[in-house]
Amino acid sequence: MKEEVLEKIRTEVIKAGLTLVQSGMTFGTYGNISQRVDGNIIAITPSGRVYERLTTEDIVVTNLEGLTIVGKLIPSSELPLHLEIYKKFPEARAVVHTHSIYASALAVAHKDLPPVIDDLAQIVGGSVRCTEYTAAGTKELGEKAVEAMEGGRNAALLANHGAVCWGRSLQEALSTAQILEKAAHIYCVAHSFGTQFPLNENTVNALRDFYLNHYSKRQRGEE
Repeated sequence: MKEEVLEKIRTEVIKAGLTLVQSGMTFGTYGNISQRVDGNIIAITPSGRVYERLTTEDIVVTNLEGLTIVGKLIPSSELPLHLEIYKKFPEARAVVHTHSIYASALAVAHKDLPPVIDDLAQIVGGSVRCTEYTAAGTKELGEKAVEAMEGGRNAALLANHGAVCWGRSLQEALSTAQILEKAAHIYCVAHSFGTQFPLNENTVNALRDFYLNHYSKRQRGEE
């Protein structure tokens, strides 16, 4: 584990946390972010610390068994949630857990979020499913989240809690969380008008394929 690589990753995690706070997607010391350092090591935000005051040394480094390797602080209480996602999805490079308002509103109502807008379909791959209620900070919550992501999803609503997303990069995980919140907001507003018209399965599959095979490559400068 190269020191310069670790420093870069810890810095990126802090910047992502500040983005969440500034956009109102989490508040105070809540929500958490992690990024994979290598196959079996992740860097995660600490427990009970405000994002605005974090330093790179505050970002805790653990293995996939939850054992702290680098850092003096306690890792986020949602470490088990992150670990279950990394274990299930080897391609996951980052995990973002938010308490954003509209996604949380759907989670409180135990409602799935249908693919009502095209960018949600592209980046998530279909409906964002809501888990059954499970206590925060538990391995079971992670297992329920992974179960809700079956079928190629990379996001889930956590009943009475919030949302969790993963990405093949930290930027993709963050973008997924942002688009999820935007779609949840739109869905809640549209619901007040009456019937909604989610995109059909064929359209969702086509949008997802376009994102994976073209648009996300363009974002990385590969196409």
